[in-house]
Amino acid sequence: METLPENIYKKIHDSKLKSTSILLHSDIYLEQALDLSPEEVTRLRRSMLRREFISARDIPAWPRLTTGCPSIDSVTSGGIPINGLTEIAGPSGVGKTQLCLQLAITVQLPAGLGKGAIYICTEDLFPSKRLHQLAACFSDHKVMDNVFVEHISDYEQLRRCCQIRIPMLLLKRPIGLVVIDSIAGVFRSDSATVDYSQRSREFSTIVTSLNKLCLQYGIAVVVTNQVGDNSMKGRSEPCLGLAWSNLVTCRFWISRELEGVRNFEVVFAPDLPNKTAQFVIISSGVKDAG
Repeated sequence: METLPENIYKKIHDSKLKSTSILLHSDIYLEQALDLSPEEVTRLRRSMLRREFISARDIPAWPRLTTGCPSIDSVTSGGIPINGLTEIAGPSGVGKTQLCLQLAITVQLPAGLGKGAIYICTEDLFPSKRLHQLAACFSDHKVMDNVFVEHISDYEQLRRCCQIRIPMLLLKRPIGLVVIDSIAGVFRSDSATVDYSQRSREFSTIVTSLNKLCLQYGIAVVVTNQVGDNSMKGRSEPCLGLAWSNLVTCRFWISRELEGVRNFEVVFAPDLPNKTAQFVIISSGVKDAG
């Protein structure tokens, strides 16, 4: 990598991204996470390719955050990846928030990351009573003290939170998870005058900020998303369209089955096949069905 300019070296160093991991990421991801131009990313890849071949064994697997539900962990190879943006989509009331609350607990446990969580609400008030109920079932650990809550209603508030408030908190507290519940609550609009080009730029700004936090601090980033009916395709699909979907690293889908059983489906992910697990929601949390 001797031919790389000093500014690229510095950005790689500051991001704490391992050189072997560069080959795992897309050009768009590297542009966002390292704040590089497309030309600089191309130069970086060429420099990497001039090096000797490395064994696939030497490329590290993505670390993951357990969901606390063995069946879901099984189809996700251990849980939520600490790499890029994970979206959990599904109709209202299927358990997206329940799973995110459980993640806010598991991230604090020894089996998780031993760190706190940031929970950003964009639609409803934070369900503190339910979190307290779950915490009592998982551990005596004082999880309520390590979940930091923010209520946000628009893009500008979310941008300031991701670029200013979260980095400031990270200087004081160890954080392993950021949840935005839901991303559609900030961006969805039924207005006929939506500037979709501007909205796409806003998507990119938010995801770039979150990717940088993920890389620099080893944080799992999870967003929930609402769904809408697509009359052309005759099915429901996540809100915000293709411009948003192109920025998502992993997409998981939750749907209802009979008798309270939910399906958790891997829709797409760079390192996972399409699989489905079943779970139920009980007083003690998200658990295996049956």
